[in-house]
Amino acid sequence: MKIIIISATAPPEPLTASRINWDLADHLAKDENEVWLISPKPSRPLSVKYPKLKGIIVNNISDNFTHVRVDSFTYPKYNCLCRAYESLDFGIKSISYVNKRIKDCDLIYTSSWPLFSQLMIAILRKNKNIPLIMNIQDLYPESFLIKIKCKILSMLFAPLFFIDKLVARKSTHLTVISESQKRVYTEKRKIPESKISLIQNWQDPDEFINFSGSKEDIITKYNIRETAEKFIYMYLGNIGPVAGVETILQSFSLINNDRSFLIIAGSGSAKDKCKLLAQKLGIINIVFLDVPPELRSVVELQSVSDVLLLPINPEAAASSIPSKLIAYMFSRKPVISSAPGNSDTSDAIKTSGCGWITRTNDTNEWADIMDLALKTDKATLHKMGESGFDYAISNYSKNEGLKMLSRLIYNIKVN
Repeated sequence: MKIIIISATAPPEPLTASRINWDLADHLAKDENEVWLISPKPSRPLSVKYPKLKGIIVNNISDNFTHVRVDSFTYPKYNCLCRAYESLDFGIKSISYVNKRIKDCDLIYTSSWPLFSQLMIAILRKNKNIPLIMNIQDLYPESFLIKIKCKILSMLFAPLFFIDKLVARKSTHLTVISESQKRVYTEKRKIPESKISLIQNWQDPDEFINFSGSKEDIITKYNIRETAEKFIYMYLGNIGPVAGVETILQSFSLINNDRSFLIIAGSGSAKDKCKLLAQKLGIINIVFLDVPPELRSVVELQSVSDVLLLPINPEAAASSIPSKLIAYMFSRKPVISSAPGNSDTSDAIKTSGCGWITRTNDTNEWADIMDLALKTDKATLHKMGESGFDYAISNYSKNEGLKMLSRLIYNIKVN
């Protein structure tokens, strides 16, 4: 088969979709398929300065695997209009490249930017008889509208629901990453359940399993020697406007003891604001770290933590399981999260027994549970971490994810 994969991100970008789509392309190519991966030039995360590339870049990764970077507009900063244009431009340029340069393909699988990029791919692909599988990583416009506090503005963006429904109807099949996403498409978008497959995001556990670095070495490498002999709480991920890092800071300030230390690792538009908040709260035992864009850095840093923190916007939590939870579980560390009780994230933590769930984003409740974790004996913490790891191996491992997705691709082509 000749298979096209259109991806909004690609290595060296460390985003989940980047890694998963590369894994899929590599897997399908090794299975004797001709695979073309189409992506924009790297731009994420914002803190990384990638080399400036001009024009269309074509790289032959292997005999059966070709990676094409189209010359589309990119905008890693948060601005809704610029992000919308980024989505639109990538959709147009990626499908234009496919229409003009790649003949007789058998199937298109896309995990692109939401809404406008997806729409362009769905309506502009030259041969409408070619199966189109649309991967849904997040619910839009829902995820966008939770950031808009004005009800009048939210109403103005209501037509975006129609665009998403149109994209779903024009796709041959949808893949979603959570049961709650599937319910939205069947109940609200009225898409037949037979047209939707649930395939969880995955991580390659080998990097976590094979890691053998000592805590002392990692502390030295990242210049965080002040954390030695401390109980370490850690948040690792995007520090954006809805990430909830402010809740962590306010809660940690209430614990007020010398036994613990807080590490905030990552980058994002709200990082400077969070640093100022930490200063205002008078937090001393804290450090903000930049994380190199590679999985190994995530593995290393998470290995020195005692408990990993996962604050979640209550509305955003309903749409998917955060990729950082999967990485947390593979690190064999207990998790504290504010995921709502009816969410997939909460179900995963409760079913696996890998952590604690706060009922709200209330800072006092967060502080109580953080203090409880501090007082929990190491054997219990270790058992909770191992339970999370076992659950992740069964549900979020790379091998199982690739089997399910490649089987779906072959079945859709046959049918």
